[in-house]
Amino acid sequence: MRSQPVPGTRNVTIYPYLRKIDLMSSNSYLLSSPGHIALIDPGGMESQINSLEEEIQILQDELPRPVVVYLTHVHIDHWHQLKQCKPSAQLSKAFLAVQECGAEALEKNDTQMTLCALLDRPMSTVPVDIRLLSHLDKTLLCGNSLDLNGWGFDYVTRSRRIAEDVVLHSQIVPLGEADLLEIYHTPGHSPDSVSIRAGSLLFVGDLFFASNPGMAGAYGWSQKDLMQTILKILWILENEKILICGSGHGKPIDAKTAHKTLELMYTDAASLKDLEEITPHWARRTSDYAQDLISELERAFTIIAGRMAYISHMLGELEEETEAKELDCILDAKYMDELFVDFHAFARDLHAGKKLDWEMVHKAGQVVGRLEKLFAKRKLESVLDQSLLDRAGRLLSDYAATYRGFRPSYIVSRVDVNRLIEEVLEKLLHNPYEEEAIMQAESVEDFRLALKDRIARVNIFEDVNLAFLPGSGKAFVRMDQERFADVLIDMLERFAGARIKEIKIATALNDEWLMVQITGRGECTCHPLSQSKRFFERSLALSGGLLQTSFEADRSSVEIEFAAFPEEV
Repeated sequence: MRSQPVPGTRNVTIYPYLRKIDLMSSNSYLLSSPGHIALIDPGGMESQINSLEEEIQILQDELPRPVVVYLTHVHIDHWHQLKQCKPSAQLSKAFLAVQECGAEALEKNDTQMTLCALLDRPMSTVPVDIRLLSHLDKTLLCGNSLDLNGWGFDYVTRSRRIAEDVVLHSQIVPLGEADLLEIYHTPGHSPDSVSIRAGSLLFVGDLFFASNPGMAGAYGWSQKDLMQTILKILWILENEKILICGSGHGKPIDAKTAHKTLELMYTDAASLKDLEEITPHWARRTSDYAQDLISELERAFTIIAGRMAYISHMLGELEEETEAKELDCILDAKYMDELFVDFHAFARDLHAGKKLDWEMVHKAGQVVGRLEKLFAKRKLESVLDQSLLDRAGRLLSDYAATYRGFRPSYIVSRVDVNRLIEEVLEKLLHNPYEEEAIMQAESVEDFRLALKDRIARVNIFEDVNLAFLPGSGKAFVRMDQERFADVLIDMLERFAGARIKEIKIATALNDEWLMVQITGRGECTCHPLSQSKRFFERSLALSGGLLQTSFEADRSSVEIEFAAFPEEV
């Protein structure tokens, strides 16, 4: 760590310890002043605490003084290694300063508020020496001095109304030679979150991540508090001559960038209503879903990349080199493959007990985010089947919503299932391409578009006997018809891909239930949906249906049940 003077102070030096962003440890910031040494967030990694210890020992050899550890909040990634210090270490003698409700969590072994339960880490009691911004301090708004083994820890509490319904509470702690720390109560990410100002530096803990997917909704998170805190930090940036914001994770950012980021965060936070609470159960469930979904995305993107490569190859064979090169640039297949390979390695670590479900949730979120950037849907629409692209897009948006803490969007309406199935089959079996389009093209551009369209047409049902046997009468149910149509097409394609040459779809209706049955006859070693059954169960649940499958040596079947909806009079 290299020391740097803290701008806006007379004699305070900072030793920043910055880490690559992860879930297991935070950044640390060591401040040296004549009055005392302040360590903001010791972090959760052994190598990190060892480096901090070495630096503190050097500082103590130069000038002995008290060491105070300030936690921006009590999530375990910000303090875990503090408990691992040897009795002879400098940090074992340090005084711990935590906001009042965070102090209670540490002293009561609160595994939820500290996220120990979510991160599967043990916890023992952590005594706290200094309770920052207590309810009593906020009420009395006066100075105070704590006797800490003969050393006086002085502070003054103040309160400012910065908006009609926003009050900014802070405490001022002298550092020596007219320098000071100002500690602000900034809840939202957690109820005990604080931000700490030293001169023109502002340390904001995990504020910049408080509205992120996989974090918004964690125990203690509050939308109302977060929105008020954003207004508080904006006020501090505008009124305290802040130059740099030090985050709990990632690189520090300049005040101008921080201001813009927080303005966007405020709008984002306003939309975060009715989020699912992030619990170990949520993490396990979402981790399972993430692994299923990434497998489905890999299948969809592999099909897309394969078809693009085929079209490009055929165009090259027809000496349409320019068009071929343009297609090659639409989708970076190598980068896509690297994403999936990396994800599968991560999944193996998860199954070996080296990773946590919560980490898997975040890993899948990263992959989905990168695939979304890679997925140039508008450019692909000119050459690929719209249904395939819609399914890939829906997979991406569904995980993005789940990761955010929402239920994936669905639109329920009253649907005649028989008519919907007929429309799907007509779409699958009807070839919209006109053979004369190439010869009748009136321009070079039209010719190339028609040529790409012709090459792209893949009819996997050409040699399949696909029949529909609708039940008598109209079969109305409540469902998301777009989702069901996607699922039905996907299922039928998998049946055809398993070389099943005879597929029958039948519907049957009674007073309460509508049954959609898909039966395929042909030699198969396993059911065409066996590898993705859990994924289809979830997809159909979002459509409004229940799934059952059965398999015999020459027969694979799927039964989907919907609650019947009476015909309108």
